[in-house]
Amino acid sequence: MKILSLLSLLLVSLIAFSQTSDDIVNKYLAATGGAEKWGKVNSIKTTGYYTMGPGMNAPVSEVQINKPFVGHYTDFSWQGMTNKSSMRADSGWSYNPFQGKRETDPMSAEQIKRDKLEADPQGLLLNYKAKGFSVDYLGSDDMDGTDVFKLRLTTKQGDMVYYYFDAETYYLLKVSKRLKFKDKEEKASTLFSDFKKTDYGIVLPFSTQNIDESGGEQGGPVTVTKIEVNSAVDLTVFDKPKNP
Repeated sequence: MKILSLLSLLLVSLIAFSQTSDDIVNKYLAATGGAEKWGKVNSIKTTGYYTMGPGMNAPVSEVQINKPFVGHYTDFSWQGMTNKSSMRADSGWSYNPFQGKRETDPMSAEQIKRDKLEADPQGLLLNYKAKGFSVDYLGSDDMDGTDVFKLRLTTKQGDMVYYYFDAETYYLLKVSKRLKFKDKEEKASTLFSDFKKTDYGIVLPFSTQNIDESGGEQGGPVTVTKIEVNSAVDLTVFDKPKNP
């Protein structure tokens, strides 16, 4: 068993040595549907639930679009109330009744920056150079017993997104972000699992879990029950409501 483990480690090391950032990106796209299919993705609508505790699930939904504008909408419902957040191009609004408010607030510049990195349904890696990003290959690593390849994407603003790909399947297992603000740096990480092929033909995770810097879970997981790719999107969800 030790010899087999050593040979496996050596093989991964040799493969990692010959990899480039574009190799990883291309293999990831190929493994999840192909660059051509991903290039035709204009919207993704996700429906599921956030696990609050044993037997307590809160419905959540998300909309990502890149046409006719770049937009990101999310909502979260619990105990008869619904929190909503919407980003459209360079502006946005949020509505949080859980804080006792009954009116929308303008989205902060910090939240707009966060949402912009989440909005494009094609993801940041597809045609990353044309989008003004750079990507560096950081070698191989071990993530809880799984061999992974690690990439770092850097935006024009100096924000960094780290990607961890399964060295065997090339599925994306983890994303870590480091966002720069005026007086601080914000770090956030998400784990992905339960990968399935959608009706459109691209593979996406149906389970996500936010974690802290030490790897501890932050809140419960989100379980996805439905993903719609390029289906009709009600653009009014991005309009600021008069009476939420």
